[in-house]
Amino acid sequence: MSSPSTVPVAERSVAFLALGCRVNQAEEATYRQHSRELGWQTVDFKQAADIYIVNTCAVTLEAERQSRQMIRQARSRNPNATIVVTGCAGRSLQSQADLAEVADLFVPNLHKDNLVEQLQQFLGEVPHPQFVHHFPPVEAARTTRLNLKITDGCFESCAFCIIPARRGTVRSLPEQDVIDRLNDAADLGYQEVILTGVHLGAYGHEHGHHGLDSLLERIVAETRIPQVRLSSIDPHEITDRMIAAMASSERICPYLHIPIQSGSDEVLKVMRRRDTRAGILDTVQRLKAAMPHIALTTDMIVGFPGESDDDFADSYSLMEAIGVHKIHVFPFSTRPGTRAAFMKNHVAPEVKNARVDALLALNHRQKSVWMQQWHGQVVPVLIETITSQQVGKGYTPHYLRVHVDNVRPEHWNQIVPVRIHSLDIDNEWAVAALEES
Repeated sequence: MSSPSTVPVAERSVAFLALGCRVNQAEEATYRQHSRELGWQTVDFKQAADIYIVNTCAVTLEAERQSRQMIRQARSRNPNATIVVTGCAGRSLQSQADLAEVADLFVPNLHKDNLVEQLQQFLGEVPHPQFVHHFPPVEAARTTRLNLKITDGCFESCAFCIIPARRGTVRSLPEQDVIDRLNDAADLGYQEVILTGVHLGAYGHEHGHHGLDSLLERIVAETRIPQVRLSSIDPHEITDRMIAAMASSERICPYLHIPIQSGSDEVLKVMRRRDTRAGILDTVQRLKAAMPHIALTTDMIVGFPGESDDDFADSYSLMEAIGVHKIHVFPFSTRPGTRAAFMKNHVAPEVKNARVDALLALNHRQKSVWMQQWHGQVVPVLIETITSQQVGKGYTPHYLRVHVDNVRPEHWNQIVPVRIHSLDIDNEWAVAALEES
C-alpha cells in the first residue's frame, strides 16, 4: 500500500482495466472520461502509471484469481502508484489481508458510479463539481462501439450465480437520462451504442413496469445514434411491445443474446430460472415472426447437478428447434457462495465432457448454416479497427464479424456497405470487399 500520490495533477497518469462483463467496460468508459476532464493522462495498463483503476470480476473463481493477479501486477509496475479496486470481486479481495496491503482504495459496487470523486477525496483534493460527459469522444475511447450502462444490480436468484449478491438489487437509469446520453454519444462521434446492464430485462422494474418497452420506443423517436444494440436479456422478459419497437426501426440491431442455460424444465426449476421450455420456444417464434432474419445467440450450462440424460436431450433438442446461430457452452463448475455449491448429484466429468462436445458440434453446424446465408450479400459493417495491411474489422447489425479488404483511413468508425465473398467458419468471420457506389 502506498501513500496518496504527490504527482502534480497536470503530470498525473492513470491506467484502467475492466475485467469480465460489458457493465464493467461501460463503467470504465466513464472513469476514463472523468479522468480526462481532470487533466489526467491515460496510459496503457501494461505501462507504469501513477494511478491504476481495476474493475474486478467475480463470476468464477478463475475471474477472481485473475483480478488478484492484475492488482499485483499493477503494484509491481509502480510501487508508489495509487491502486483503486472496485467491481464484483472487490469485497472478497478486500477481506484478504495480503491483498489489502497491495491496494490503496476499495470502492464498493453500490458506490462505484462516483469512483473518480472518491479517488480525489482519497488524494486529498476537492472533488470535481460537475463532469461534462459520461464517456470520452470516440477518438479517445478504448472501443468505437460504446457500452452504455442503463441498469445495475439484479433481483434474480439463479442457483449458479453470485453476481446479485455482489451488485445489489436493480437500479435503473431514468429514461430521459438514457435518451440524453445516446444523443451525447452521437455528438461525440459514436456510430453504435450497446445498452447493457447486469439484469437488462429488469430495466424499470423497481418502478413497477417493464421499462424496455417505452425506452426502445423513445430511442426510435428521440435519438439520432445510427445503431443501438441490446446486450443480454432473458427470454421471458422479451415482450410483444419490445419486439414491435425493435422491428419498427433499422437503427435497432436485429440481434439478441438470450441466455437459456437449459432446455429441461426440471433443470431450469432447480437453477431457479424463470423461463420454461415452452416459454422459450414461444419467445423465439414471436421474434422470428416479426424479424425473420434476427440473429440469436445463447448461453447453455452443461452438467448442472442432477442433469440426467433425458434433461440433456431436452437441452439438445431445444437448441435444434430454435436454431440459434451461436451457443456459448459452459460446463458446470462449482462457484462457492452460490446455492449450487451445496447441491449433490454432480454429473461425472466424462459425461459432462461428452455433453459439452455434443452441443459444440451442434453449434458448429448451426453456425455454419447461419454464416453461409450471408455469402454474396451486401451488408453494412461498422469499421472498428484497421490493420497495417488495410484490413478493416467490424460487425454487421446482425453481429457477424467481418474482415474488409482494402479499406482507407477515412473508413474508420464509419458504417460502410460491403459484399461478403468468403467465410472462415472455424474462426467465425466473413471476408468482404467494399461495395463502392
